[in-house]
Amino acid sequence: MTKTAIELKNVTKKFKDHEVLKGINGVVEEGQVLSIIGPSGSGKSTLLRAMNQLSGPTSGEVIFEGQDLTKASKSDMAHLGEKIGMVFQSFNLFPNHTVLENVTLGPRRVKKLSTEQANQEAMEYLKQVGMADKANAYPNSLSGGQKQRVAIARALAMKPKVLFFDEPTSALDPENVGEVLKVIQKLADEQLTMVIVTHEMNFAKKVSDKIWFMADGQIVEENDPESLFNAPKEEKTKHFIEQVLMD
Repeated sequence: MTKTAIELKNVTKKFKDHEVLKGINGVVEEGQVLSIIGPSGSGKSTLLRAMNQLSGPTSGEVIFEGQDLTKASKSDMAHLGEKIGMVFQSFNLFPNHTVLENVTLGPRRVKKLSTEQANQEAMEYLKQVGMADKANAYPNSLSGGQKQRVAIARALAMKPKVLFFDEPTSALDPENVGEVLKVIQKLADEQLTMVIVTHEMNFAKKVSDKIWFMADGQIVEENDPESLFNAPKEEKTKHFIEQVLMD
């Protein structure tokens, strides 16, 4: 029986008079990989930020582990926030810290792990993403793909229940995209719950259990990858997929 990881109920987001999200309803199941696709400006990244409370919704509910995150107290949010990981398109690594220090910072400060334990666990995650040999390097000596793999290891080190990715390959050179997608595919195989905003259609098709197609601040269509890409029901979805395939 499937269990709900996150549920969205009538989520809206306004910036002044501009409504970016227009009453979003949806469910992410535990162990599921959900990809969110759609044209630029459709609200994909805004939805992601509303889901993990980086920029909470204007109205509506985001239910995680039985609690509405939009109404959670600071202490509850701190506790629940540890269980939600985020990987940004721009890596957000600390340039003055080594790779190992970047990965251990959260576990030491938030989870109060000893330096020894944090280092030991961090090395395991760095191995997992193929970056153990760069533990003592600084971010400015790494390629974009390497930085993003370190960012993934850093998110994993907090042992999240759900991991969000906001366009994880959009800042990368084409030759670095594959190495990052391979790491995400591996995590999908391990059934980590993930929500991925992406413009990599072939990857979305391969890695996802479910896809939400967004346009104009709404989920226009949701389905499994094969159905959505090969037999879309909505005109907007058809038009988008035709355009993407032509590109």
